[in-house]
Amino acid sequence: VMFVVSLLLQNSWRYLHWRYVAAPRRGGRRLWRWPFTEFCEMVLRAAWTALGVRRSIPANQPLDSRFFR
Repeated sequence: VMFVVSLLLQNSWRYLHWRYVAAPRRGGRRLWRWPFTEFCEMVLRAAWTALGVRRSIPANQPLDSRFFR
């Protein structure tokens, strides 16, 4: 399973790199530097944002109405 996920990530990174980051020119495209690790960090940040995951829990605050019925 992890192998398939890694292949999907690498292929999507290569496609996005070729399609949007590389500059078209005569004789081929010029690939700008865009490391795979930076792409993975961008995907993780997008996932954290989309899922609404809190990285910290506010302490010493009163409970809000969600905890009472």
